[in-house]
Amino acid sequence: MERKTLGLSFLLLLIVLVAEEMVVTKTEAQGTGRTCEALSGQFSGGCVGTTGNQQCDNICRRLEGLLSGT
Repeated sequence: MERKTLGLSFLLLLIVLVAEEMVVTKTEAQGTGRTCEALSGQFSGGCVGTTGNQQCDNICRRLEGLLSGT
């Protein structure tokens, strides 16, 4: 029973870590229907839906060629 619990705990931890890495904040680009997924090495923050997120806008426009990242 103890090994089973340890195995399930490890599996749960692994799933949480993988899910955390896979989370990519997608935001609708204005009028295009495309999304900003360019969280590259140059971008370390979260691309959230605030209108004043200039860094996210710059990443979307320059690296992804989209209209907006907010």
